[in-house]
Order: sequence, then structure tokens, then C-alpha cells
Amino acid sequence: MNRKRVLILAILAWACGTTAAQSTSAALPETIVIARETFWDMGPPLDYYDLIQITKTVDGLSLDQVLVTPHGQACLQLATVEERSAVLHKTMSELLEGRNPCAIPEKDLHREIKRCKKCLVFSGVNVTMQASCNGQDRQLRMDILDRDIYDTRTPTPANTSWSMRVLSTLNDSLGPGSEAKPMFQIGVAPHHDVPDTPLVQAIRDGRYDDLFSKDSGVSKIVLEAEQPPPPLPSVEIVSVIPFFPTSPETPGYPPIAIAARVEGLVHARFDVTAEGKTQNIVFDEARLKMLQGAVSEAISKWNFPQPAWGQSGKVAIRFALNCHDSAQ
Repeated sequence: MNRKRVLILAILAWACGTTAAQSTSAALPETIVIARETFWDMGPPLDYYDLIQITKTVDGLSLDQVLVTPHGQACLQLATVEERSAVLHKTMSELLEGRNPCAIPEKDLHREIKRCKKCLVFSGVNVTMQASCNGQDRQLRMDILDRDIYDTRTPTPANTSWSMRVLSTLNDSLGPGSEAKPMFQIGVAPHHDVPDTPLVQAIRDGRYDDLFSKDSGVSKIVLEAEQPPPPLPSVEIVSVIPFFPTSPETPGYPPIAIAARVEGLVHARFDVTAEGKTQNIVFDEARLKMLQGAVSEAISKWNFPQPAWGQSGKVAIRFALNCHDSAQ
């Protein structure tokens, strides 16, 4: 080995040792941000995002969390942004179990991420922790796999297991996350205003986009959630011939039909009894069966004026989701 090569290796060894020493000697951060991207193999929506800002205070730790949920079924399940806050009466060292994020070797994190490169992963949590180390922001990535969550026999690596315990402590103070969300939305989810706070504004401006996966578009989801909600699904009695009932009841839109994205014009025929009641309700098509029960229930309560007694009638009722992209 020549002298030049020995000198180069010596310089590299010194540089690596210096970097490690700086990371190890860095003070414990006073503010930490954790980005959590949870994905499920059932839904929609399939992905949930939340960001937790942890700040040291005289009372312990101030916790601020923003949960960002993309839309699930077009305008039936809108994108939402929620914010929570809490005070955790622990020190930063207690929360982190005495571990300094600045002292965790990057090679250890990389090894844990690559531990299951060829495994099939259907659900999990991608975690990125950002901390200030010697005046520079450092990002620590730890991936929690479905087997880490559901199989107690799984030998979860040390740093990933540590991140799970830290997040569990935060959940105890802030409340449940995406695991408490419904798998499927039945009916129309209510619209909520987006909180106007500095942390939400920072997410909307894209300051934390790099903590999530490249295709997540968290800032765009916040902008989408700020848009006015579309019209609600509607039901309209289009026509009743040859006679219109007195004070007709309009059918309700079945929640299961909304979830299944069923809409259209329902046609039915019926007879009017000698007392003005309806009977012998028959539908002209079988395509919209999810809507026919609601139509039959409403029509059976109709009353007709005397000229219609003993005659037959027809009705057309329109069910509309009022979604611009309802065909998707």
C-alpha cells in the first residue's frame, strides 16, 4: 500500500470519527418533529398522515398533532385536517427512554429499513423523526411493518421497537390515530373546517413534505380540505301521474347505496285503493335495487285525492350523489 493511499485512508477515518463524536456529543434536542405515514390494506382511504411536534417547556412537553386524511370516496368522504394538543408531564429524556436521536448511527437505521426488502407488506407505519443535532436538522427513518404490529413473535429491531414505544406514549396523551378511523364510510362524512394554526399553515406550505413519502402530497391534501364541500346527495320526486298525492313523503337516500355509489332514476307503478292508499307497487327495472326499498317505503305512505281512487299510477324518483367524479 503506497503512502498516498495510507494518507487518504487516515483522513477518511479521522473524518468519520469526528462525525460520530459530534453526533454522540450533541445535546438532547429541545424540539422534535415526528411524521407518521400509516397505510392499510383495506379502505379507502388507504393512507393516513399525521405530524407531531414535541417541544420542551417548564411544565414538561408540549404536544401538537395534526392529522391529515385524504379523501376516500370522492365527495362522499372528504379530505380532512384535525389538530390536537396535550401536555405530557415527562422530560424529553424520559419520553425518549434516555436515547439521543443524534447519537443513533445512520448505518443502524439503514440496516433496519432494509431488513425485509423482499417481504410482502400489506400494512404498516413509515416513521420519520426530525431533530436538531449540533445546529443541523437530522432525519431518522424507521419503518414499522405489519408483523411488528400484529405478531408478537417478530424480532423487531431496536430502533424501530423504540419508535413504537415513543409513539405509544404520545398516543396515550393525544388520543388514538388512524386505527380508530372507520374502514369504510357509510353515508356522507361531515365537512370540518381546517384549523388555522401555525403548524397547519406550515404543513400546508410544504415545510414538512420531505418527512413523508415522495408521492404523499400532504400539503396538497390540506389545500383540498380547505375547499368548500360539494352538495349533499339528493332525492327528488320527478313525476307522479296521472294524479299527484297529497303531501307526499320523499324517500331517504339509503346510506349503503351512498357508500356503493348507486344513483339514478327509479321508475315504479302502483295501484290506488278505494281509500286513497297505495298497493301493488312494482318497479320497472332491477338495476337500482338498493334504492327500491326506500322508494317502496315512502310510496306506501302516500295518500291520493278522491279522483285517483281505484286507478293506477306511475312515479319517477331521482337519486343523485351530486359528485363531479361519481363515476370514478
